[in-house]
Amino acid sequence: MRRDEAEAVAVAGGEPARELVVSMFGELAQMRAEIDELKRRVARDSRNSSMSPSSDPPKSRAERRRLAREAYKRSMRKTGGQPGHEGKGREMVARERVDRRVVHFPERCECGHLFSGSEQRLGDPVLHQQYELPPARPLIFEHARLRLACPCCGRPVLADLPGPALSGYGPRLEAHIVMLAGVFRLSREQVRQVVVEVFGIPASTGAIDKVIMRVSRVLADPWTELKDAVRQAEAVHLDETTWRLAGATQWLWVAASALMACYRIDPSRSQQAAKELIGEDFGGFAITDRYAGYHFLDILQQQLCWCHCLRQLVAISERDGVSGRRGCQLVTAARSVICCHREYLAQGHDEQWLARRLGPLREEIHTLLEQCASGRDRRAAAFAAGLLAEEQALWTFADVPDAHLSLDNNCAERAMRHPVLMRRLQGGTQSDRGSRWIERIQSIRETCRLQGRPVLDWLIDATTAAHRGQPPPSLLPAPTAQSP
Repeated sequence: MRRDEAEAVAVAGGEPARELVVSMFGELAQMRAEIDELKRRVARDSRNSSMSPSSDPPKSRAERRRLAREAYKRSMRKTGGQPGHEGKGREMVARERVDRRVVHFPERCECGHLFSGSEQRLGDPVLHQQYELPPARPLIFEHARLRLACPCCGRPVLADLPGPALSGYGPRLEAHIVMLAGVFRLSREQVRQVVVEVFGIPASTGAIDKVIMRVSRVLADPWTELKDAVRQAEAVHLDETTWRLAGATQWLWVAASALMACYRIDPSRSQQAAKELIGEDFGGFAITDRYAGYHFLDILQQQLCWCHCLRQLVAISERDGVSGRRGCQLVTAARSVICCHREYLAQGHDEQWLARRLGPLREEIHTLLEQCASGRDRRAAAFAAGLLAEEQALWTFADVPDAHLSLDNNCAERAMRHPVLMRRLQGGTQSDRGSRWIERIQSIRETCRLQGRPVLDWLIDATTAAHRGQPPPSLLPAPTAQSP
């Protein structure tokens, strides 16, 4: 309706004018709701949503300076090592391990004397050790296959190659190639460049890819072993993120326990995909970020990540009106819960102390959520109602203290960081066999990291075993590996 038409209806009065006012108020309410939603989307960042910090908008120079000043006021410490901090230095190796020893004499004294080296020596020399790499010169093993005449039939018979000689590359070289591609995230061409220029070995991108796929098949059994072990773990951290397969959207899932991790790429982000990873009859505890894909688990098996919940509460606290004030109270209470749990772990308090400290906070959070659920802010009410339905899963760490559950899902998010960087660098995978390679090498890499085990050493053992026709070494912790 044009302005002049609206003015004519308003002047005429009556029922048309009333309907005009009502419709305008409806449009105004809808516009306000749309503006609020747009403001909420613009204000989203890693503080109040599940967005990664790398997706935050860049800060201006003034903002960076302000944040730096605030951080300095909070810490009031200079950068670098603090007084009393034990320094770190490179340890000296034994003398018999030294390959070459060079002796240095002083040249001149401050008085002007020039030293000849025949002067009296005082005390032990001050040692300085320098590491250097020798020129890379690969070992080349030549296998001569003899052809012998059969004394019975006279036919020539050519000797077969033994298993270790079937590949053009030895196990140590294969392990290094896999390390460069799967752990250091280099492309096939970059790996080829390292092999040619650093190791001095002729190679093509096709040969590099064949090595990677061959070792991927070797890693199939260790990956299956890790998947079965994670399904039997007492507690696992679960997370998922997008992946790309030939440009199509896939999902990379991870289940990480204290000493093991297993990745799986699935076409969907569904409960069925979660069941394929940890099993439909998973009997342990699952630390998750409230994603509905894990709702097939009993509520008493779940521990919700307080950091994810805190970010959602921060988003509510930034809203206007009563819901914003209640959100601020919930943020304060949630941070108190996290601080209380940290104190419980750091100072070694017992479960009774934890229960006494959490009791009032638990009641306060429940009351505030109920008030938000019955409020007029529909978005805040929906969030509060959903969290109330899962409230028991917020407190599993306190209700089952013997399980020693974590309050956050940082273990799974930390495990996701490496493959996410690989996805950004390489754009995902181009085939199903490439996806299987990612699942296997990432599971091996993260498991070795959790166990403090060098990845390269394990890869060398695995490729050496494969060349000898033996199974690869187990990655399970010793008690689990020995259990029936």
